[in-house]
Amino acid sequence: MIKFQNKKKTLLKSGINFRDASSNTIGHVFLVAVTIILAALAALMFMNFHMPEFELPGEIPVIFEIQVILSEIPDYDSRIVLKNIGEASFDNDLLSARIYINGNPSGCVIETMNGHNFISTHHFGVQTMGGMGCSDIAWKPSEKLALDLTDSTIKKGDLVKVEVIWTPSGRIISADEYHHN
Repeated sequence: MIKFQNKKKTLLKSGINFRDASSNTIGHVFLVAVTIILAALAALMFMNFHMPEFELPGEIPVIFEIQVILSEIPDYDSRIVLKNIGEASFDNDLLSARIYINGNPSGCVIETMNGHNFISTHHFGVQTMGGMGCSDIAWKPSEKLALDLTDSTIKKGDLVKVEVIWTPSGRIISADEYHHN
């Protein structure tokens, strides 16, 4: 019993405490790691780094702008021309769209904005798709894309809204409205 107490006194003097089961080394490593993480976050804040997942929800931007709507008497062809007015290219196969007429869903289903893959999808209310924006794998800035909807979908006086969705997340990345006069 005396030998154990002597060893315990010796270990206590060397900085090891049996009662709290703590380790100074682990504590120091933890404090250094926390300090480095906080310094990195502070540096990112000062460099105006934006983390999209932490942005407050706001107004949906117009990336794909409605340039013109063609729909005239007698058969109301109903064509919409969209243009990428943004600064980035988008993988058009990962884009889908919803079209609203006067605030109501038009029944047009566009599962992909890639012209080659559009052919094999279930598309209702859309006859054809064309233009530079759907002919390659990416819809690049300044390129246009034309949607030929079922005749009589759009008439004079209609308010047309096109929402473009980033399919992997299901998030609307662009929305634009156009009043067809």
